[in-house]
Amino acid sequence: MHFCQKLKSQVSIPYLWVVKLFLFPSIFLCNLLLGQTWQQVVSFGTNPASLNMYTFIPNGISGPVPLVLALHGCTQNASVYAAESGWDSLAQRNKFYVVFPEQVAANNSSLCFNWFLPANQSRNQGEPLSLMQMVSYMQANYNVDPTRIFITGLSAGACMTNIMLACYPDIFSKGASMSGAPYLSATSATQANNVMLGLVTNTSTNWASLVTGAYPSYSGSYPSIAIFHGSYDNVVSIVNENEMMKQWTAVHQLSQTPPQVENAFNGNVLVTQNRYFSSQDIPLVETYTISGMGHGIALDTGNCWGQCGKAGLYALDVYFNSTYWAAQFFGIISNSITISGPLTLASNSNGVTYSVSAIPGANYTWTVPQGYVITGGQGTFQIMINSGSQSGFISVRAVLGTGCSINSNDLFVTVSTANHIEPKSEIPLIVKQTASNTIIICSSEKRIVPIKIYNTLGNLCFASEVETNSEIRIPENISEGIYLIVLSNYAQKIWLNQ
Repeated sequence: MHFCQKLKSQVSIPYLWVVKLFLFPSIFLCNLLLGQTWQQVVSFGTNPASLNMYTFIPNGISGPVPLVLALHGCTQNASVYAAESGWDSLAQRNKFYVVFPEQVAANNSSLCFNWFLPANQSRNQGEPLSLMQMVSYMQANYNVDPTRIFITGLSAGACMTNIMLACYPDIFSKGASMSGAPYLSATSATQANNVMLGLVTNTSTNWASLVTGAYPSYSGSYPSIAIFHGSYDNVVSIVNENEMMKQWTAVHQLSQTPPQVENAFNGNVLVTQNRYFSSQDIPLVETYTISGMGHGIALDTGNCWGQCGKAGLYALDVYFNSTYWAAQFFGIISNSITISGPLTLASNSNGVTYSVSAIPGANYTWTVPQGYVITGGQGTFQIMINSGSQSGFISVRAVLGTGCSINSNDLFVTVSTANHIEPKSEIPLIVKQTASNTIIICSSEKRIVPIKIYNTLGNLCFASEVETNSEIRIPENISEGIYLIVLSNYAQKIWLNQ
């Protein structure tokens, strides 16, 4: 079925998070049959909110690995959300821990996390403290990487995700919200209904002050966030996607105008991705708007790479898997294909090569920006192009012999008016390597310039602002090889000896 037809077959039934509804029967995970560990933890601290805790521990884990907290929506339980979201199967495939917190009927008759009650909106009390104690239990009993602790949730679970990101920025590095609402957008059940109807808006400054006020003594960096929302959501209005974007871009002191927009994200015309970057080109806020989708998590079900989950009332199969792309945003997906090639091109460059690792028996379909021409290699793992005059995305999909496909991370290529280091001030900058682990940016006058170092796969290895005519120590994670040095939006290749 074509994904547009597939989308139309989904029906979203509205419900209120504060009224009693019928409960779904519990679903046993297919992973139990495979011998993977799904279990309840009955003691994990004082647990002031009396939440239930379930863990998924994949087979074959070694070394410090990431941890994801995945919070269900109203009327769901932990096992339903695990099966429908696919976080368990994704964890087994990519080797990370997942905790599935579970609300109990004694707290909320609809099994909603009580994100709208003041008792559950602050650090070290109520439901946030119970959730934090689950993290502490995992850290005490498993080899969790403390720098890679993430949280995600659907609906009420997404609202609680925002609470945890605001209250524990020292613990969570990233989060993902599926059909949620901003932190402290409601402090009562009545206000929660207004939020869901899209009646609550605020200035970006006020939204941000609510987040920074949650832990006023904190002086570190705040978590980054990916926000997923259906445009036809009749339970939690799409207005909340924009309000969350305002809140978190303001927290990170970013412009609300996205510097990067992809209207048919990864080839899916229903999905628009907006990205907001730090000064080091690190995405701190991303939004994914799924056109025509109702309330729930967006899925692409199946057993192929990038697919997972099970369709349900609030798990909608639209050929776009928000679980997978949230995990990509977290940086915990392994073995995806990555495009290698120059990140910066001169206008109308000819004979430029882009490639991915070859997969035996695969057929590759490449997409290039408007005005670019693929002069050779379409269908193979390597193409040659003539560029146009506009910046844009290069992407590729590999279709395997099994019929499964793997999508690349899209590569954004910037077109400049030059392909050498020539800053707009017309003061020449020259990169010289002065020692085995230092370089120097030579200039006729002393100045501060931004520098970025990319490897041949297009991955950012180093970004900073440096003073010209002074030595710059190469980070230890940069091994010997060819790198792209980018200064003032122009680029030069250099061999670094480490």
